[in-house]
Amino acid sequence: MLRPHRVRRSAGTMTPLDVLRNWFRRPSGAAIAADLAAIDRGEGRRLGCLFRGDYAGYPRRFHRKMADLLPQALVLRPFWSSPDRRSLRIAEIVVSASVRPRDRAKDWNVPGTGMYGPGQALGYAGFEVVECKTALGRFELAVPRPDVPLVLHYLQTVRSRHPST
Repeated sequence: MLRPHRVRRSAGTMTPLDVLRNWFRRPSGAAIAADLAAIDRGEGRRLGCLFRGDYAGYPRRFHRKMADLLPQALVLRPFWSSPDRRSLRIAEIVVSASVRPRDRAKDWNVPGTGMYGPGQALGYAGFEVVECKTALGRFELAVPRPDVPLVLHYLQTVRSRHPST
């Protein structure tokens, strides 16, 4: 099992206590910009996500994870309540990454509709699915809406460090 790193939590990944402290307000633009700047400085960020993939030993259905966006690799750690305690290191270079439209058949356990839908009271707490393509196949990360720019920026930054892609 990979050892967890001391990584700061992203602005969009809030605990229930954070939501109460912020009076149910979305994260500020300054906090989101600070996360992007941290990635540019080579720091990591940790965020809550759901993960699945269509190659290797990755789960085919979404599983709740904590994602560490580290300069060396994307590391998926177990969520605190998950019975599966394995960590996954994704070192493959992501050729392309984009937010894909919702698919009700595949995304049934991804919070993103109803009160978590765009424009709703808790819309900022809803999730969007980022589809990542590698040379080996595809994996998906469902992340909180405020963290989507962070994940896309991280994947672009990591890809730019490997000019062969």
